[in-house]
Amino acid sequence: MNRFFELETQMWNSAMSGNREEFLKLVSPEAVMVCGGYRCSGAEYAELIKDFGISSSEISDFEVTAENDGLASVHYIVKTCADSPENADLAGVFHVASVWKKQGGKWQLVFNMDSRILER
Repeated sequence: MNRFFELETQMWNSAMSGNREEFLKLVSPEAVMVCGGYRCSGAEYAELIKDFGISSSEISDFEVTAENDGLASVHYIVKTCADSPENADLAGVFHVASVWKKQGGKWQLVFNMDSRILER
């Protein structure tokens, strides 16, 4: 399995479980996170996941769009389900683009952006 697919899956699992420490092992505190039209840092996003409200996620159509020894960009589609009506805006199908950078010998997410896929 692709290492970046595994890293993205781990990131989603840590976010869904609200595990800030595990999330920040994968996501740089300085990362640029653009999600739902909102921009914040990785550290700020780590605080948001405490009340994330997503009960499941499913990644498909995963592709590494560029990679070298220290930088990789990926794109995929994720389908999410919310665990309560107040988090319904987090549920749906989204395009996700991420950039991973090798820092201190390990890969960390430094950029993440999503865009909802609208049904026609």
